[in-house]
Amino acid sequence: MTTIQQITDWHASRSIGPSYERLLGAIGTEEFGATVRDSILAVTSGARRVYLFEATGRLDNSLQYYSCEPGLIELLPLYNKSYLQLDPVSDAYRAAAEPSDTVFQRILPSDIASAGFRRRFFEEPGIIERISIVQRGPDSWRAMNIARHQSDGYFSDQEISALVNLAWLVLPMLPLNRQRPGVAPRLGAEQLENRFAARFPALTLRERQVCARAAIGMTVEATALDLGIAKTSVLTYRQRAYHRLSVTSPYQLCLLVSH
Repeated sequence: MTTIQQITDWHASRSIGPSYERLLGAIGTEEFGATVRDSILAVTSGARRVYLFEATGRLDNSLQYYSCEPGLIELLPLYNKSYLQLDPVSDAYRAAAEPSDTVFQRILPSDIASAGFRRRFFEEPGIIERISIVQRGPDSWRAMNIARHQSDGYFSDQEISALVNLAWLVLPMLPLNRQRPGVAPRLGAEQLENRFAARFPALTLRERQVCARAAIGMTVEATALDLGIAKTSVLTYRQRAYHRLSVTSPYQLCLLVSH
């Protein structure tokens, strides 16, 4: 039986700041996945496999990035054909039923009912556990899987906490990275603030700051951390700005100032 836990509290230390800046800079580039992997390795003592993907259902997922041992790549078609439907990660989808729901799942080899799946993907390659952090978005689930080899031991509680906090930053970036919008140049928050100021002078300074960060993919939590204000304040400024600009999503914000 897999362990699934609802994640209701999020916080990040200042030490994650440099990793976050690199992640923002990598959105929409081929380096995004590798930047996530490096960020994971920075907060753990090792990770044998890393997967980033989105899913709209048990059998419908889109793999954005993977990092794993070479021999596993050859088994991915077998996984998609025979074992995807048996993967316990679908239990995490059900647990994250509403938008913004986020859950943590821990899977041990003994949790895999299929002998073939367990042997090929866990026991023979020496994988002793896999954790998944799954977040429900408006139209899909976003997930980060990290597997640990026996040579590294099990994830510690401290490592898991760091990975959950990192996932809160990474997972909302997946749709933006997937879109790789040619419409949206890689502009920084300050540049976008200036564009919002020039094009929409009715916005207040805080509204411009919040909009700029939403447009480059920053979450409410990350924006609050960056600006040194409360999450509730970020939500208030964003709601006011959305009303003034007649938009309903960060993507629409991005379109307003991306050219």
